[in-house]
Amino acid sequence: MRLTLTILLLFSGAVSFANDPEGHSAEGKRDTVEAVVMYGEEMLFDAVDGLNEQQVKDLRDSVLKFHGRSEFSDYLGLYISLTSKTEDELITYIDSLFETDEVPYALINQINLFLANRPERVTNSVPKDLFIGAKNVAIPAEHFYPSWDNTNPNPYPWDWGSTDTSLSILLSDPQKLGDFAIPVVNTMTSTFGWRDGRMHNGVDIDLEVWDPVQSAFDGVVRVARYYGGYGRVVVVRHFNGLETVYAHLHRFKVKEGDKVYAGQVVGLGGSSGKSTGSHLHFEVRFKGKPINPASFISFDEQRLINDTLVLKRTKNGYVSYPKGVLIYTVKRGDNLFEIARQYGTTTYRLAELNGIRRNDYLYVGQRLRVI
Repeated sequence: MRLTLTILLLFSGAVSFANDPEGHSAEGKRDTVEAVVMYGEEMLFDAVDGLNEQQVKDLRDSVLKFHGRSEFSDYLGLYISLTSKTEDELITYIDSLFETDEVPYALINQINLFLANRPERVTNSVPKDLFIGAKNVAIPAEHFYPSWDNTNPNPYPWDWGSTDTSLSILLSDPQKLGDFAIPVVNTMTSTFGWRDGRMHNGVDIDLEVWDPVQSAFDGVVRVARYYGGYGRVVVVRHFNGLETVYAHLHRFKVKEGDKVYAGQVVGLGGSSGKSTGSHLHFEVRFKGKPINPASFISFDEQRLINDTLVLKRTKNGYVSYPKGVLIYTVKRGDNLFEIARQYGTTTYRLAELNGIRRNDYLYVGQRLRVI
């Protein structure tokens, strides 16, 4: 007998709603519920609800220390041993429980609840779809892009890459791709995401006029010219497939077609174009779509969070996160403060990682990077 453990109305970033194939509730808001297969109302224990594995271990150790071994501590130990198993292994285990003389429904319910709330982890193995670029080419990552245009920072068709699903990119490698460098070592003054009613497609970093601005990765300069609100702007296409944008410059230090390395000065900071003061507007794009630089760059520590970037295609662009991070799916009743507390981080950090504001509304089924 094979038990269907959970009924999820949310899958792979798409939200499905009863009576509405477009994904909107009767009130026009995105919402869903997570249904868990339950056998009666009995649970093994309520003490582990909302706790991570380490917190459950701490609870077990505390019970053993102050109360000695008991049925409760044994159940806690059993529960901890199950959290490391795969979903298929848990299904097999539950099937075996149904074959016992006295079916432990409370334990089955507890495992079902654990699976329904289990955070998704990005695999740490080498992705099958990993793209590894090469430095010994005239045009970086040429097969990703329809053209090499040195007149427009973003010349690509809006629907370019619309058939993509997911892709992993090796960001840096001393031999194959080169290293990484922070464009400007200074305070971030504005994050990626919605700002003043419009999308801010990059991050702003404070600087003084004439401060050097460095290329983030090895690559080739595609654009180095004055362009609209960007002012003096440099666009570098990198051998890893990304493009980076350095805007509001005061002076150029490279020209179109130059091959550059990570840490090479591409321009001097300024306030050209549509700018209210001297700063660097820094963007990272893939196939013309902006992605959040803070999702894989630690600006405080001036390093990459991981050498591999995972890109998931969405309706309007790409969601990005480094390989090996933890993704949390928002449930009914969640708020940013409680999620931050659960994972030992801050609401500011969660907002920065996900390109949202700390006072933004969360919707059920929303996927947040928490680590």
